[in-house]
Amino acid sequence: MTGLTRRSFLAGAAGLAAPLWALGQAPPSSHGRVVPPLPLPDLEVTRHDGVRTRLAALTDGKVTALHLMFTRCPSTCPIQAAIFQRVQTLLREAHTDAQLLSLSVDPKNDTPEALAAWLREVGAGEGWAALRPHVADLPVLQGVFGARSSSADSHSTQVSVIDRRSRVVWRSIELPAPEEIVAVLKQV
Repeated sequence: MTGLTRRSFLAGAAGLAAPLWALGQAPPSSHGRVVPPLPLPDLEVTRHDGVRTRLAALTDGKVTALHLMFTRCPSTCPIQAAIFQRVQTLLREAHTDAQLLSLSVDPKNDTPEALAAWLREVGAGEGWAALRPHVADLPVLQGVFGARSSSADSHSTQVSVIDRRSRVVWRSIELPAPEEIVAVLKQV
């Protein structure tokens, strides 16, 4: 590739991540406002910096966008990272303090070191963390955040928005437009 870095590819890919309805596909029925809001399970996670914490503690008092991913993903995760990279830029421009969380669905392989390397690779800045759950907690988290199956390579590409009370209040369509995520984060 001439002059095309992974970072510039990811930035360009965000523009290609059109909503499914724009591609002639019907959006899933499990998107939009979550009524009633769904409380997050209070499970332990390990951050990309090795710090162990609770998921609810990470989101308490903060508006959050969260997506599922895994660092070795060759297909949709780079697109999701590009979407979050664009969301991060738009949030910075809007002076919004919402945070971004990337939650691994492959905790056996996604060590804190692998998560930290992935964040550097995708150009994540301050306010964007990657998390590793315990393997035993993965089915619960996949249930909350829209898994298609129990395998890592078939996870949802939706973004969940979590309010300041650690409740899921909105789910996107698959591979949402960054502007849509930012609009929702500003309203929550």
